[in-house]
Amino acid sequence: MKKDFWNDRVVVITGASSGIGKALYEELAIFPCELVLLARRAAEIEEPKNKHERTIIHRVTCDLSDPTSVMDAIEWIQKKVTKIDVLFNNAGITAHGRFDSLSMDVYRKTFATNFFGPIQLVRGLLPLLLLTKGNIVTTSTVSALYGVPGRAAYSASKSALHAALESLRIETLESGLGVSLVCVPYTDTALRTSGLDASGEILSEAPAKGKRKTASEVAHVLMSVAQNKEARLVTFNLSGKFLEWMRFFSPKFLEKILYKKLYEDFKSH
Repeated sequence: MKKDFWNDRVVVITGASSGIGKALYEELAIFPCELVLLARRAAEIEEPKNKHERTIIHRVTCDLSDPTSVMDAIEWIQKKVTKIDVLFNNAGITAHGRFDSLSMDVYRKTFATNFFGPIQLVRGLLPLLLLTKGNIVTTSTVSALYGVPGRAAYSASKSALHAALESLRIETLESGLGVSLVCVPYTDTALRTSGLDASGEILSEAPAKGKRKTASEVAHVLMSVAQNKEARLVTFNLSGKFLEWMRFFSPKFLEKILYKKLYEDFKSH
């Protein structure tokens, strides 16, 4: 990763108050750049321990599930900055539950945060990104690559976001805009304690079993992707690459594996 790449850049980060978004903010603050931090609790974002003296930080309250809040954030950004070099489209929400138990309200809330909010934000900020031939880097999941049992709303919302942004990438081929989708593995974040259960209540589940990435490790990968205009769909590890390939070559085999691996997750929901 070229560290001087970030000098004098204007970077927008959604979901900047916790998890991967917070890690991105802390990693980027050491460079002389301008950071626009979007979060529902933006006022609670603390000063980073290591901050370059020339770093400028803006905290903008934005609830991606609320179109009015997103529009207010877009208008604020348009007045405050003259360009955007990188948009880290990071904020999101998970939803767990069987297809036959998920309420329609959960689908609506999940799509509001994971699809409609990000699309509205990207559309509003697109002129500022096109000025710099910038890059949109979206934090996604392997659950977007195939419908995952117990995650119908989550998989569907992320998959829809993939399709929309892939359309944008093709439509802007001549403009030099970068559009990257990064499917991150299990990461140490509050995703499983801030998402939705089948009835729409706050989810409270134990962290996923197995080895998990730290938010900082994921942030470093996202920062590297932001420097590569050729990056399109990025998966981290063997399990991600396996799902990416098997969905084309043997979906029947893939479904059997997903059924067995995630049975405990969806049988009781």
